[in-house]
Amino acid sequence: MTLELKMLALSIVLGLVQIVLASHAASLQRGYVWTASSRDEAVPPLTGVAGRLERALQNFVETFPLFAAAVLTAHVAATHGWMTEWGVQLWARVAYLAL
Repeated sequence: MTLELKMLALSIVLGLVQIVLASHAASLQRGYVWTASSRDEAVPPLTGVAGRLERALQNFVETFPLFAAAVLTAHVAATHGWMTEWGVQLWARVAYLAL
């Protein structure tokens, strides 16, 4: 397995972690009754850490398909080099979540 595919797999794990963190933080802020409800009514936006986790997750959801497409395109084309290895580094996405 190439480094690019390993980073893609680790990015999937990072996405799952972000989903768990964001949903747990939202449940703590809004309450577990809201979490179990149908969520039909409007609610105020999340604040603090919960809001930050929600925005980071939204950013991940928006950018991950493009990242996955680029990695899979490079894999299918068998173009692996320093540029693809540099481009898939996971530390930047982890740092973004932490910041």
